[in-house]
Amino acid sequence: MLTVGTPFVNTVFQNTENLLKLSAHNPDQPDCLSDEELFTPRDVSQMLNLSVESLRLYEREGLLVPYKLSSGHRRYTQGDVDWLACIQKQIHEHKLNFAGIRYLLSMLPCYEMKPCCLEDKENCPAGSKSCRPCWDFENTPCRARGEDCRTCVVYQQVLNVDNLKNILSVKFKCD
Repeated sequence: MLTVGTPFVNTVFQNTENLLKLSAHNPDQPDCLSDEELFTPRDVSQMLNLSVESLRLYEREGLLVPYKLSSGHRRYTQGDVDWLACIQKQIHEHKLNFAGIRYLLSMLPCYEMKPCCLEDKENCPAGSKSCRPCWDFENTPCRARGEDCRTCVVYQQVLNVDNLKNILSVKFKCD
């Protein structure tokens, strides 16, 4: 069980706080980013030899939560690019399908990584019987409070594949 005060959970919270504290405001970037470079879908598709439609598919399948600008356009960070490369490797080299990746991501203990109350834990559709990650649900207690899945501590751990391996005790073969 992960509890606040353990080194891993402290690192998770510190990394999330740092993400949220980034300061300078650029109207073309989400408020929680300042100096981090954002990539367009076209940039990412060229970097990974992946179609823009595949990026949309990964999003629809619940594997990716891109930033959305006020115009509705999607943007990706280097962490997203690394995560997409890992997804591609799982699919093409290790023959894991979307459902398998979603199932592994559903094992993220979001109710332990975030300080959820017992009522939220019991009412959350992403609870222990789900086969989808928490950010793939519309009606979670977090979303009801207006929280953004993209900046959530749980989703941010997915973008750090080494932490993800540690949390799930699964050998993701991304290297």
